[in-house]
Amino acid sequence: MAKTKRPIEKLLLYYMIDSDINSFRELARETGIDYQRLRRRLEDPHSFTVYELLALDETLQLTDEDLLKILRE
Repeated sequence: MAKTKRPIEKLLLYYMIDSDINSFRELARETGIDYQRLRRRLEDPHSFTVYELLALDETLQLTDEDLLKILRE
């Protein structure tokens, strides 16, 4: 059975497509967040640090509503 993506992964994929970022590995490189750390954060969105959220926002240009969705995840 295929693994389903979490809502946060789907949300970030939407922004990644818009920003021409092809993978979470590339997103990690663009944001300066270690890839394994990014994967762990996607598993538990409450563990994102302010620095990481700011890096994601700077890279992906998240809307305020979507940034709040990540925090509430």
